[in-house]
Amino acid sequence: MFDLWTILFISKGTCAPIYPQMNMISQHSYTLKWLSVGLSLSLSCTELLAEEDPASFLKFSTDFDAKCVIRGGVMIYISNTHSTGKIKVLLERWYMNNRTADRGRSVLMPGAEPEALGCSLVSKGKQEWRVLESEWEK
Repeated sequence: MFDLWTILFISKGTCAPIYPQMNMISQHSYTLKWLSVGLSLSLSCTELLAEEDPASFLKFSTDFDAKCVIRGGVMIYISNTHSTGKIKVLLERWYMNNRTADRGRSVLMPGAEPEALGCSLVSKGKQEWRVLESEWEK
């Protein structure tokens, strides 16, 4: 009825359940199966993220800021609209329809507040930013 190990454990007063070795192996294989499923799902999610264009999740917006309003302009912001992915972005500044040497690098977090870039008008000239590069941050 009882094998030798069961008798020894019962006599020592242990409360740990006794499982046959085959049952323990099947539990380990079950755990390994679900770990491999989880790993493959996370890899496929990463591949899906790589297929999406990060630039499509960048959003420029404006808001009234005191230092910009007194100049007759508004503050320009950029934000990441993706729900989980971080986006690394390289921006270039344009002033009065001419590209400047100014570049801005940033990592935009999902769900974070928009990042202020600057005023739309500076010294009575129009200022704007354009995306040069964007990629998913790993």
